[in-house]
Amino acid sequence: MAKLKAVGDFDLIKAEMITSSGMVIDLSASIINITIFEDTGMTAVTGDILLQDSFALTSVGPIIGQEYLKLKIQTPGLTHVEETIDFTENVFLINSLESRIESGNNVQVYLLNFTSSELVSNQRTKISRSLKGSYSDIVRIMLREVNCKKKIYIERTAGVKRIVAPNVRPFDIIKMATKEAVSALGGGPNYLFFETIKGYHFRSLASLYSQSPMQTYTQHVHGSSVEKGGAVNIEKELGNILDFEIIENANSLTNYTVGVYASNLIVHDIFNKSYKKYQYGIFDNFNTENHITSKHQKNKKDFPIYSHLIVDENKNTVQDFPARTFVTSSSILGGKDAQHTTENNRSPFSPSNPQDWLQRRTSQLVQLEQGLLLNILTHGNTVVSAGDIVKLDIPYNASFKTTKNEKNDRFYKGMFFVKRLRHDFDFGDKKHKTYMTLVKDSLEETLDGPKDNFEPKPKTSLTKNSSTFGEELNFFHPNQ
Repeated sequence: MAKLKAVGDFDLIKAEMITSSGMVIDLSASIINITIFEDTGMTAVTGDILLQDSFALTSVGPIIGQEYLKLKIQTPGLTHVEETIDFTENVFLINSLESRIESGNNVQVYLLNFTSSELVSNQRTKISRSLKGSYSDIVRIMLREVNCKKKIYIERTAGVKRIVAPNVRPFDIIKMATKEAVSALGGGPNYLFFETIKGYHFRSLASLYSQSPMQTYTQHVHGSSVEKGGAVNIEKELGNILDFEIIENANSLTNYTVGVYASNLIVHDIFNKSYKKYQYGIFDNFNTENHITSKHQKNKKDFPIYSHLIVDENKNTVQDFPARTFVTSSSILGGKDAQHTTENNRSPFSPSNPQDWLQRRTSQLVQLEQGLLLNILTHGNTVVSAGDIVKLDIPYNASFKTTKNEKNDRFYKGMFFVKRLRHDFDFGDKKHKTYMTLVKDSLEETLDGPKDNFEPKPKTSLTKNSSTFGEELNFFHPNQ
């Protein structure tokens, strides 16, 4: 980063709009702010661009929500294709014009919303045919259907499938594949499908968790990045957390209800007229799953973000209450899918096998929503994207010291997954800032779970001396 003179610097290489009439307009002198959103739960990169206009482009262009946007922004000194926001060939599509106001002196300010072209192509495409191959193969086919020319990161899946698409959109088929896909590389289920500025991703959490951290973030004391002579240590300041907010912790009511702690599964084999039951428990299955901390520990160990606490006198923990039951069907003949056959009446296709993914996926994905989450604000760069791994060290703030004399928060330290990210390019201050939502689903050390700390209850039941309301009361009657 030899060319980076100050944290938050950015270079706008190109910002051009091609109107529906074919007019090419350079927007660089009119931009107030650009915001770009990446989210591992979304199928496209989106954003908005705030413009001040003294040329009445909305009328002359005109701007009607059918324009193309060529955009290229990079952090000074970072010229590699994966370190640059480059949508000059794979352009954005402007889909709406909103918040149009007059700001005086014949100048108007308005906001243009834009999105990846693949999302627009998806909305106008329907698939009605049979699809064969692994889920990873089917995803490639669907990306071709939306005319995707971007780089794609696809993790190979196990089994050969057959899908009959009943007049649905390509991304709907990919979402179905995301739910049922199991990695052929031993990564298990829990696939995500999303887009970043680097391209499209169809990968399991295990694959994403295995990445090397892109950046280390911590909260520095103000002025600590200033070295002798007054120069700022840019590398250190890039990892400075300007602000943070802890937004979510585990919600036990939600976890019981949706099956994070425990669940039952009944699989009905409609071909053999039989059924099987499966039980999932968070502690029993934890070591067979892929979690973020184990991928970066030398001993390959990590622990749940929940306690083994005994919750009642029967020595039950939270995993002993499978409050949710899944019921689904399958059709199996000799270990193959009996519902679909080839023209030669053979059955080479793999069944859905919900016992391999349904309960685990439900538990782990809810942990990404209800686990250890926080938002951080940092100086921006074009290197970190949604789906990346970063290292976090939030200082331990308290008026007393722990027995271990810890310097960092025991929960908000170590490796975190970038769940979503927002780039803000302010052209007034000429600064780039990044807002990130980070999450982790495991800890470096186990939580205490004493065996005698169950829910306090009275030794005798108060219901023994109770009665139905009104039985022993003398009501006042007007005639008495």
